[in-house]
Amino acid sequence: MACHLPLADRVAPAQAHYRHCLLCEHRCGVDRAAGERGDCKAGTVPRLFRHRIEYSEEAELVPSHLFYLSGCDLRCAFCIAEANAFDPGRGKVLDGETFRGAVAWGQARGAKNIQWVGGEPTIHLPALLALMGECPSLPPVVWKSDFYATPEALELLDPWVATFVADFKFGNNACARRVAGVERYVEVVTRNLQMTADRLIVRHLLLPGHFDCCFRPIVDWLTEHLPRVRFSLRDGFLPRWQARRHAELSRTLTGTEATRARQFALEAGLNLIE
Repeated sequence: MACHLPLADRVAPAQAHYRHCLLCEHRCGVDRAAGERGDCKAGTVPRLFRHRIEYSEEAELVPSHLFYLSGCDLRCAFCIAEANAFDPGRGKVLDGETFRGAVAWGQARGAKNIQWVGGEPTIHLPALLALMGECPSLPPVVWKSDFYATPEALELLDPWVATFVADFKFGNNACARRVAGVERYVEVVTRNLQMTADRLIVRHLLLPGHFDCCFRPIVDWLTEHLPRVRFSLRDGFLPRWQARRHAELSRTLTGTEATRARQFALEAGLNLIE
């Protein structure tokens, strides 16, 4: 994957979403170029609130150079990025010069890849494709996403992403609606997982009190549909942002809960990775 390949055939259709945005499954259709704002509140200019080399990602990805973009299409009450995730006005404008300089900085420090994170990078897809296309030495691209994207968005990304990291957060639509303010969550995410299965890591953050309603159904679905997918189980939940509005999310996870979940996934035969 090298960014010197022509991107014109991808950038132009991507930028059409700024006039009628269908990048995520809210499908709000707003004219972002004219100042209209949909559920994500984003305009046409991505902003970066942090970038740094990370060593706590999945072992096969590190050291990974993470680019944290503000703005998101979900409203997860427990988001560790807090206000930065939901306000697309946070951070500095990410233009070509800034991006190329940051990439060079990361490569000089041994980063194996760049990883777009958020917030949610998919809402900034047109601008990110253009930035990557103008970069003379782009490393492999990791796309970490809530996976609430549309097929149209994923198809635009298809040639340029080495690894998708999908946050499979909820195992049912009721929890997704209550905790993240989103509809049709399971149908959308599972469709997108199958679309990207050839280069996919599925990540799940264990939520206190959500073993039977969320974790178990996720494991059952993966066992049936993607049994060999790389599955990354995260047990470091913190009751940040507005998590305490939900009684079950007002505490950290216990060691017993984490052990039980890992054992359940192993017994189901899933391909757990570190």
